[in-house]
Amino acid sequence: MDCFLYARKSTESEDRQILSIESQINELKATALKQGLKIVEVFSEAKSAKAPGRPIFNKMMQNVFQTGGISILCWKLDRLARNPVDGGSLIWAVEQNKLIRIFTPSRDFKNSGDDKFWMQLEFGIAKKYVDDLSDNVKRGLRAKLDKGILPGKAPIGYLNDKENKTIKKDPDRFHLVRKIWDTILSGDYNVKALLRSASENWGLVTPQCKMLGGKPLTQSSFYKLLNNPFYYGAIRRKSELYSGNHEPMVTRAEFEKAQRILKRPEKTCPKTKLFAYTGLMSCGECGSMITAEHKINRYGYHYTYYRCTKHKGGIKNSCKQKYVRVEELEAQILSFLEKIYLPESVVKWVLEQVENTRADGEAMQIEIKKSLQKVLEDCKRKLDNLLELRLKDMLTDDEYLSEKAKTVEKKINFEAKIAELEANPETWFEPLKRFFSFVTLAKNYFEEGDDGMKRQIFSTVGSNLFLKDKILLIEAKIPFGLLAENTKSPLGLGR
Repeated sequence: MDCFLYARKSTESEDRQILSIESQINELKATALKQGLKIVEVFSEAKSAKAPGRPIFNKMMQNVFQTGGISILCWKLDRLARNPVDGGSLIWAVEQNKLIRIFTPSRDFKNSGDDKFWMQLEFGIAKKYVDDLSDNVKRGLRAKLDKGILPGKAPIGYLNDKENKTIKKDPDRFHLVRKIWDTILSGDYNVKALLRSASENWGLVTPQCKMLGGKPLTQSSFYKLLNNPFYYGAIRRKSELYSGNHEPMVTRAEFEKAQRILKRPEKTCPKTKLFAYTGLMSCGECGSMITAEHKINRYGYHYTYYRCTKHKGGIKNSCKQKYVRVEELEAQILSFLEKIYLPESVVKWVLEQVENTRADGEAMQIEIKKSLQKVLEDCKRKLDNLLELRLKDMLTDDEYLSEKAKTVEKKINFEAKIAELEANPETWFEPLKRFFSFVTLAKNYFEEGDDGMKRQIFSTVGSNLFLKDKILLIEAKIPFGLLAENTKSPLGLGR
């Protein structure tokens, strides 16, 4: 019987007791020989399976569904999946007879009720293990913070005491970093000269750790150092401060004085100007986010324009896109809103027809549910994207927490709407009325509303928003796209 051999090992703690990939492959080849299996191709990767998205696994499953009539040989089922998406994909492949069997050294699984039940059970146990591990890690981090211990790498000037699991002074760097603080507090300093002196004259470099470290401080790390409350005895975790039990390098008064000297006072909630459309659009050339700026010209005239951040991938790129004035941008949004506009007389007639044909409500309910589920998926995708941007330091803690809170609130809201729709099928009519009310009033509300209202309307109707050559490309959300595509129809609903 032909089979694919799949071996996986994560670099995370969950896999410390698992055989190496090489050992798995050797053991599985011996198993294949015993069971008379012919290994067609070997797939191996070093990646966690707690979330979907493993490239080698996905390639193997693509081959399974394209080829069919194949089996998989693996060390244990949890090598294949530790999340419900990949686990469900495997069970579905077995169900569709695309995957004949899944072989392990201890047993094999085929397309039978009992085997599929045990597969679901083992995948569920693997998922539960990952969830428990995550909860335990978070609980451990919170316990460390409550005890005043920094969970993670100590900043320069301190070291992680692995034996006592605390933070201690770095005997080689503590006094040098303190010297930086003293220089800043004196008020007589030049950042570039100070960094050069710290490296060349004092010998201050970052701690060596395997292939990393052993380098002078960069200007960005220099400012992070001076804005880190850890040095006065506190631990900042996201937007919260915890009291640390390590020895402070400076006093709180010295820390605040340094912030005043640097003209960067510590702020828990930085006050920034809010723009109506930031965070909603991407550059059509390089894919970076579109940001906004407010300027005052020499005549005292205030104006706002939107431009590409040129930060795709975390570095400054050579994007050639020019800025666009907010007035030009809003004119294009209004043009789009006109495409989905319906007169009140038309809306009234449509609602009367819908009221008279409630027998067809079930089909409408399904479409509304699909629309709500699409928005829900957009929320989940945005949460993943926000986390990725935060991990790449493309978002600050405050920006991440603020956007995450709003997205989570929106996600919960739409989950409740879907649950309400499932519990009471007749509720489809109310969302329909609100939809028609929206397309009737959106244009006027946009013209007369404030930035908050404009942002809400814009984000409601559009997705995959790109700005290129000063032209805003809008992909209308369902069901607004149906109106935008049928504007030539008398009712805007198609013939």
